[in-house]
Amino acid sequence: MVTPSQSRPLGLFIISVALAILFISHKADAQLIVEMKLPKTHYLSYEPMIANVTVYNRAGNDLILGGPKGKGWMVFDVYRDGQLLSPRTIGGKFETMLLKAGRSITKKIDINRLYPVSDYGSYTINAAVYFSPQRTYFSSKKIRVNVTDARAFWKQSFGVSQGRDKLASFRQFSLHEHRGNSSNSALYVRLRETKGTKVYCTFSLGRFINVRKPQATIDSQSRLHVMHMISPRIYSHARVSSEGTFLGNDYYRETTDTRPSLVIDSAGIVKVLGGIAYDPNKPPEPKEKPRSASELPPGLISN
Repeated sequence: MVTPSQSRPLGLFIISVALAILFISHKADAQLIVEMKLPKTHYLSYEPMIANVTVYNRAGNDLILGGPKGKGWMVFDVYRDGQLLSPRTIGGKFETMLLKAGRSITKKIDINRLYPVSDYGSYTINAAVYFSPQRTYFSSKKIRVNVTDARAFWKQSFGVSQGRDKLASFRQFSLHEHRGNSSNSALYVRLRETKGTKVYCTFSLGRFINVRKPQATIDSQSRLHVMHMISPRIYSHARVSSEGTFLGNDYYRETTDTRPSLVIDSAGIVKVLGGIAYDPNKPPEPKEKPRSASELPPGLISN
């Protein structure tokens, strides 16, 4: 028969073993911490899906991040409507690197380039980092995103020279309005093959107020010009190259008499007529304070 005095050391021993196992388990779980963040949860089809993945080293010593059998040390688990998707390329471009103890590293990754996430549907995504000492992966929390598309309300094709003695290829710019999970609409531009399935790019030109219909045209150098309202009386003139590169934008403000608009001349040069140039980063000019009676010009006396 075990007396109370004999059972007390046994109970303490069991508790000590349980705490040790819990500590070891907690320590193992904390050796790598992986966090993934996405700027939003609703995307337009073919839009870049930029993830910020941060890896924290909590192992207590320096680590060499490297994948198994020469593969990349970071992978993603991407599910579309519950089905696991295969990556476009194996291993990605996550080369072996040193991560010092207590430090962290952040990588920006376009998941759309690594995985086929352009089809409509609901996706569940998480990042996983390989921990070579234990030959296992540490994963981030799962994020659910939705991918939809919007019908083009404007489109125009243009030819792209392929060099001497080669037939020109044809591409098409299109404009789309997309709201996503925000109360504000955004204006998107897409560049694709006119005949074919290849999409070169899809990206946002910024906020869009659908009070006035946007203007769009292509100049003599096959560059897209878009003029659209971004806030009351304020417009953006955006430019995109024939390769789909964003070339910047300028801002204009309506006046009491005119509003900015695009015109193209016989040489194919696009200009802006009407409105006045506007700098959104310039602070508003302070309002002039009313003058006192002593500062009024001669002959003007306040009653």
